[in-house]
Amino acid sequence: MHIAVRLTVDRELQRRMHVQRPTPALIDMVRVGIMLFDLVGVDDQVLLEDPCRTRRAELADLTLDDGERVRVLPMWSLAETGAEELLRAAADSGMDGIVCKRGDSVYEPGRRSSAWPKVVLRLTTEAVIVGAVPGNGANATTFGGLVLAAHTSDGRLRCIGGVGTGFTAASRSSIRAAPDTVRREASPLDDSPPAPVARTVWWVEPVFVADIEYCEISGDGLLRHPSFRGIRTDKTPDEVGLPYASEIR
Repeated sequence: MHIAVRLTVDRELQRRMHVQRPTPALIDMVRVGIMLFDLVGVDDQVLLEDPCRTRRAELADLTLDDGERVRVLPMWSLAETGAEELLRAAADSGMDGIVCKRGDSVYEPGRRSSAWPKVVLRLTTEAVIVGAVPGNGANATTFGGLVLAAHTSDGRLRCIGGVGTGFTAASRSSIRAAPDTVRREASPLDDSPPAPVARTVWWVEPVFVADIEYCEISGDGLLRHPSFRGIRTDKTPDEVGLPYASEIR
């Protein structure tokens, strides 16, 4: 039996990754299961060329789902459930998106074909710009990325990561000119910044607010896969709080 498995690396799973001999306490605290979404063969029968709907039916017939450690991922038909409803359900469940598959698509080993488009959910937040890191190559004359921060509920300014994508050439040039007018020697953060940031950053006064798109918050409170969308002129730095503060530990 050959089953296709998709692993989603989230902040809980990261606690178990590369741990070759987990302690009983870690096993109990961070349970690991297997999520099955496709069947590519049973015994000597190869199902790679069978339609997706057929492979899914074969997977269901194996009755492997035990409701706990082994789960068969659910599948919905867009003819019965709208895309917006599915995306809303994915967001409410804390997932990063959905994969849409044509019912007649075959399984292509090693790749996700154009018949399996992925729709990624992206979140947005405001962030205070507190510094920048040097760039290289085409960005050597501007910057490599911006260091971002936000306020905790008690008003402390905390680093929430950095962003190095989403900039146009014009935005890089205009943003690069602005920090020079508000440079400062010491960090404006109330907490120590991550070590890699502290080694290379040039600090600025926390006066600029950026509009940021991201996927999720990591276990240490940093934005994952952030992308720059622009500068917010309708927000003041004091108004910028931690995104999804209840998820940041």
